[in-house]
Amino acid sequence: MVDLASYQEQDYSGLFGGQQEAGELIKAMQAGQITGRDTTNQLLTQEPLKVESLEKTLRLLEFRMKDVKLWNAIPKLTAYNTVEEYIQLESYGTDRGGFYGEGELSDVEDSKYRRRAELVKYIQVTGEVSLQAQMVRSYVDAMRKEVENKTMWIIRKVSSALTKADSSIVAKEFNGIYAQHASIGSDEGDIYLTLDQYQDSNQVIDLRGASLTQSDLEDGAVNVDGNFGNVDSFYAPPSVMSGLFKDYFERQRIIVGGGTSKGAIGTVPKAIGTQFGDVDILQDKFMKKTTLRYATDNATSSKSPATPLATSVALAGDTLSRFAAGESHTGALGAVYYAVAAINEYGESSLRTLPNDTTPTVLTAGQSVDLTFTAGSGTYAATGYVIYRTKITPVSNVATSGIPFYPLFKVSTAQLAAGFDGGAAGVVRDRNRFLPDTEEGYLSEVSEDVLYFKQLAPLSKLDLAVLAPSNRFISFLWGTPTLVAPKKLVRYINIGPYVQA
Repeated sequence: MVDLASYQEQDYSGLFGGQQEAGELIKAMQAGQITGRDTTNQLLTQEPLKVESLEKTLRLLEFRMKDVKLWNAIPKLTAYNTVEEYIQLESYGTDRGGFYGEGELSDVEDSKYRRRAELVKYIQVTGEVSLQAQMVRSYVDAMRKEVENKTMWIIRKVSSALTKADSSIVAKEFNGIYAQHASIGSDEGDIYLTLDQYQDSNQVIDLRGASLTQSDLEDGAVNVDGNFGNVDSFYAPPSVMSGLFKDYFERQRIIVGGGTSKGAIGTVPKAIGTQFGDVDILQDKFMKKTTLRYATDNATSSKSPATPLATSVALAGDTLSRFAAGESHTGALGAVYYAVAAINEYGESSLRTLPNDTTPTVLTAGQSVDLTFTAGSGTYAATGYVIYRTKITPVSNVATSGIPFYPLFKVSTAQLAAGFDGGAAGVVRDRNRFLPDTEEGYLSEVSEDVLYFKQLAPLSKLDLAVLAPSNRFISFLWGTPTLVAPKKLVRYINIGPYVQA
């Protein structure tokens, strides 16, 4: 009988060509670690008979519907026009007098109404699947999966825009919850005249870089109740909830194994009680502020506007400055770097450091920072600008390439031209209203009496004409969030990460 040992003891050169050829035969029958695609157009010296093993389950690396909290919860109503109007009963009348003598005619008190409106905006994306991709055998139905993917794309976009969109910065966006909440201006429909009036109102709680605590939620509930509202939900990014839970762990007495499963120690609160009722704690990943950027980052889209041109950074004495010593983890005073990015409906430009890559700005108490820059020249115009700032940085660190820049606030091109927040024309003033590396959240009631989403068209799919051997379609959502009772919602700003005492 012939076996492998026979090839080692004798030279069968006449049959196989000798020991070298025998070794190649053994090699050809080894399993190895090379996939089938790596042997294409090569001599089949190994792995010619091995079947590829590809897991048939499509692994999801994106978000899931259970990550979508705010969009799922917000009430959905039908819109019947591209301009959705609503009427607010602002007051029953002035609270004065009311007691009269016998037979005396009382004074007339007029109720106060206000008509307001929000414009329906259009979120949509096009998908395309070739006919060949639909005909070949694959692990998923290509067309069905692409429809699902585009639906999730829409959900991601609207979930992020619900709080952050601002039509004054990008006209094609609707006004998100925060933009409607901060109704600032001199028009009759505006609630506040200035940014200071808004930020100092009881509808805004500024934590100045501290983490959120149970006490802060109680304060917000009191403020909402003071405006005749109810509270049942608090929404914020996960990092805010993490700080709240860590504070809870530090302050609360937790019984080992008390009411928990699998012998786990402690518990994670899903709701927090206030004197006005329990508040559900709901985290939404899409409420997170824009991701930090670096000076070396490229533009986010090929259609982004040109990078702004820097001119100067100057300190200005300002009685309304909010720069002060000892503000939590970010540090209020010290050396920082500023940067600005232009923005339009397609995305952001690369960053322009102000005044340059190597000159920090040393923040000083009682002074604000005036940023001067101009638009760059490009095919796609800017509609607004995003102001970025680093955290306190050692002055010796003179290169910005490795330092993260955090978004502070946005200004429109009109605001830049007129001068923003006390700055002269063409100047954006930073009064330290917003701190770097902080988040935001809001406390209110999930109710049509406070907030809802008007849909001219719910999440839908429209097949397009076939002009090639492929099927194209548009997934779309047309609508706008509408905050009908802004004073019954409390916004938390400058929420920092938990810092153990």
